[in-house]
Amino acid sequence: MSATAQNQQNSLPTPLFGHRDILDRLYAGFQQNKLHHGWILSGDEGIGKSRLARQIAAWILSVKPDSDNALFGRADILEAHPSELALDGEEARLVFANAHPDLLLLQPEEEEKNKSGLIKAEQIRKLPAFFAHHSARSKWRVAIIDNLDVVNRAGMNAMLKTLEEPPNNCLLLLISSRPGQVLPTIKSRCITANLAPLSTPDTISVLRDIWPDADMSMLEVLAGLSKGAPGRALQLAEAGVLDLFEASCRILSDSRAKPADIIKIAEKWAGGGARGRPARRAASYLFAELLSLASLYSISASTALQNSFASIPFIQEAARTLASHHSAERLAVLHSDLAKSYQLNEQLYLDFAPVMTKFFFDLHSQSAKR
Repeated sequence: MSATAQNQQNSLPTPLFGHRDILDRLYAGFQQNKLHHGWILSGDEGIGKSRLARQIAAWILSVKPDSDNALFGRADILEAHPSELALDGEEARLVFANAHPDLLLLQPEEEEKNKSGLIKAEQIRKLPAFFAHHSARSKWRVAIIDNLDVVNRAGMNAMLKTLEEPPNNCLLLLISSRPGQVLPTIKSRCITANLAPLSTPDTISVLRDIWPDADMSMLEVLAGLSKGAPGRALQLAEAGVLDLFEASCRILSDSRAKPADIIKIAEKWAGGGARGRPARRAASYLFAELLSLASLYSISASTALQNSFASIPFIQEAARTLASHHSAERLAVLHSDLAKSYQLNEQLYLDFAPVMTKFFFDLHSQSAKR
C-alpha cells in the first residue's frame, strides 16, 4: 500500500510543506491569547489553502476544554509548533475525515439541483447556530468555508453577523483564490493571509508523498509546470497531457512542421464533453504560461530564466522560438484570444478543435516583429 493510501485509510494528515509565515502568525496570536476570529486564506489555486485550513483546524481543536492558556492539554506537546503536526492524533483523524463535531466544513453541495456549484446562503446561515453551541470535544469551534469564490453576495452578507459578533473560542477560516471579489465588509472584519506558491523543493516533496514510486524527472517536470501549486500538478497529471504538451512544444519549435501534423496535434487538446474538460483546462493554463514565458524572452532573457517553465528544456526551446517569431504585443493578443475563446467554449459547450487549430497555426506562423 502506498503512503498516500495508508494516510487516507487512517484519515491522518500528510506532512505540511510551505506556508510557515501564516502558521507563525497564528501561533503568535494564540500564545498571546489574541487570535483573531476571522481569516481569509488567499492565494493561487492549487497551493494548498484547503490543506492548510484543515491543518489549522486540527491544531486548534487539539486544545482540550480543561486546558488554560496552554497550547495543548497534553504536556508532551505543549511547546509544539502547528507546522510540525504535533497534534492530538484522534482529533486530527476526525478533522481530516470531516467528522469532528467541533468543525463545520462548508463546500458546494454535490447534488443534481445544485448546477451552479455555489455554496448556498442557507448553508452559510448554519454558522450562528454552530458557533452558539458548546464545543463537544475541544475548547474551540472552527468553521471552514471552502471556498469563498463560490459564495454569492447573499451568502457573504449572511456571514456578516458572525464576523461582527464572534463568540469566544471560535475561528472562521475563509478560503479564496480571488480575494478581489470578496466584499469589503467581509475583508474589513478578517485578517487576509496572502499565501505564496510553494518552493520547487517543497512542491516536489508534496508530489513525492502522493507518488512515492514516481520517477524523479517526472516530478521535476510537474513541479516546474505547476509553478508552486501541487494541486495544479495533480490536475495536469490526471489530465494525462504531459506527453501531449511536450509534443506540442516540439512542433511549435519546428519551422518544418507540416500543416497536417499541426492540425492533428491541435485537435488532441479538444476532446468534447466532461471527459475532455481536464485536457481543455490544462491547455488553457499551459499555453497561457508558454506565451507568458515567450513574452519574457522577447523583453529580457535573464528575467525569463527566473520562470519555472524555463527550467524545462522543451518548453524553453519553444518559448525562445515563439519570441523570435512574434512580438511581445502579438503574444499578448494571442494569450488574450485563447483565454476568451476557452471561456466562451466552456460556457456554450462549443467545439474547441477549431479554436486550438487556429491558435496553433497563429503560433507557428512568423509575424513581423516591430
